[in-house]
Amino acid sequence: MKGSSFTLNIFAGTALILMTALVCIDVVLRIFSHSILGTYEIVGFLGVIVSAFALPQTTLDKKHVSVEILVSHFSISLRKTACIFADLMGLCLFGFITYAGIVYGYDLQISHETSMTIQLPVFPILYGIAFASFVVMLVLLRDLILLFKKEKAK
Repeated sequence: MKGSSFTLNIFAGTALILMTALVCIDVVLRIFSHSILGTYEIVGFLGVIVSAFALPQTTLDKKHVSVEILVSHFSISLRKTACIFADLMGLCLFGFITYAGIVYGYDLQISHETSMTIQLPVFPILYGIAFASFVVMLVLLRDLILLFKKEKAK
């Protein structure tokens, strides 16, 4: 799980670098009345990759947005309950995203759906989102197990 999260994060960083380079090159080429065909589509796909593939590592490192100010005023038992509730809700959410990504990706694969300008197939993006969401589910499940192990140890 840590390896998958790290690998996806590397892909996310690479996609971000490619997206930045593509936009910069396209802007410079536009000065000379040229452009790269499909830049908008490619940047959109890369943006999805960046955001989806960075989620597992962000969740693993607990760098995501949280309501720490509110939760810090809770008692320890209420904090644990809130943490369990949030992790369970996250499991449900990312479970749904995983399922929907697979189903919709399969539909797009069967129908041979492509992007408008450069005709890139769209389904691999959905499968990527589904895979990244599944890894987030594994991270959340790990967090829940660790939380219950700490509780059991006491």
